Amino acid sequence: MKLLLALLCSTVAAASTTNVNNSGFENISERTKLPVGWGYTSLPGQSDLVQYKVTTVPGDESSKALAITVSSNHPDQRVAYNAFQDVPGIESGKTYKVSARVQTRGLETMPMVAVQCIDQTGKKYLGFARTPERKLQQDIKEWQSVETMVTVPAGTAKFRLRAGIPAQGNAGGTAILDDITVTEVESK
Repeated sequence: MKLLLALLCSTVAAASTTNVNNSGFENISERTKLPVGWGYTSLPGQSDLVQYKVTTVPGDESSKALAITVSSNHPDQRVAYNAFQDVPGIESGKTYKVSARVQTRGLETMPMVAVQCIDQTGKKYLGFARTPERKLQQDIKEWQSVETMVTVPAGTAKFRLRAGIPAQGNAGGTAILDDITVTEVESK
């Protein structure tokens, strides 16, 4: 009984995973051939500057991942291409860890996951978190994890999850993303 009481009274870090739709990119639309549950960004009228496609996971051909390739003739401008979705069930005041597994081919910078906390009007950004920018010296051929933490500000109505790659310096390169999670991290 004393042990149980001690466990209940001690500080415990707990975690629970939220509902990211199609987090492993396994469910594919027959019409678009892209993972369902995600939107995809491109510059207006210049969708040829980025390609989104499903690829098999190297070493596990039964599993899928999302590949984002920046066109080799992409102008050297600051823009990010990403898959995105609004994640339900996020609560203001709570802290979440956002993570993904990544590989790279021909990139100068690490792929990213990011979160935008947006108000009810959809026009005001209340918070933002992004994985740290990191220069790459070589391709990442084995899965690596990228992650960021965010405490959701009061008034957040939408928790927009983004996973992708900045275009600047990455022309001709590919980011491979898989297993994107949003995990609540709470202390008791």
